[in-house]
Amino acid sequence: MNETVLVTGASSGIGFEIASYLSSKGYKVYGASRTAPASDNFFPIKIDVTNQESVDIGINQIISKEGKIDILINNAGVGSAGAVEKTPIDDIKKSFEVNLFGVVRLCQAVLPHMRKQKYGKIINMSTLGSMLGLPFRGFYSGSKGAMDLMTESLRLEVERFGIQACTIHPGEVRTNIGAHRIISIEKDDKVYGDAIEKAFNELDSSVAHGKDPKLFGPYIERIILSKKVKRNYYIGTFNELLGVKLKKFLPYYIYEKIIRAYFKADD
Repeated sequence: MNETVLVTGASSGIGFEIASYLSSKGYKVYGASRTAPASDNFFPIKIDVTNQESVDIGINQIISKEGKIDILINNAGVGSAGAVEKTPIDDIKKSFEVNLFGVVRLCQAVLPHMRKQKYGKIINMSTLGSMLGLPFRGFYSGSKGAMDLMTESLRLEVERFGIQACTIHPGEVRTNIGAHRIISIEKDDKVYGDAIEKAFNELDSSVAHGKDPKLFGPYIERIILSKKVKRNYYIGTFNELLGVKLKKFLPYYIYEKIIRAYFKADD
């Protein structure tokens, strides 16, 4: 393999596993994070997706060394939780800064190089939650949902240059995302406290029993090797994928009753 791959959010979890796996398969992989992740498997590089100068420096370093970037995997993201009513605007901005604007910064930085070489693939990591308005995850779902639609637009704009873009929608995955989650409400909040604590417990349990992040390396490689990249890819348990389908077919009041019961939002 002589393709150069950039993976953001590679310090741990899904990003680390993707970068390590693709490196083991012969790809030249740069794994990016704010602290340049230590690894013997891939080339670490420091990129803060919320900082334009950091993005520009990181991309220029790769181009100076490799002359190209063939595959961009936008995996860096941040979780958030809180009631819409109680979430400070600054916390909302933090979610969008990473989950939307960070992705846009990387896309804008690599696209001129991909256009020049008339080839490239951009793979953006979203979530099944971007398709569902889940209680107390409004701005995580919202920021990822905005990224989804941006990616759809991007596909239509760049295909004529030999560049393909897609979005991956995972369900819960066993990562440390909860340790860095933006929490915008206290569990003893008088209005939402009881409901949000139950929702948090359900969320943490789902993450603990989620998919193994190691499965994403082979999955991503299949996308890279595909001649025609689909718009969306979905990875999740039967129940997670069923939830997405039910939203399309059930009357809204039945669907919402199921979601409230699952997250114990009615208790």
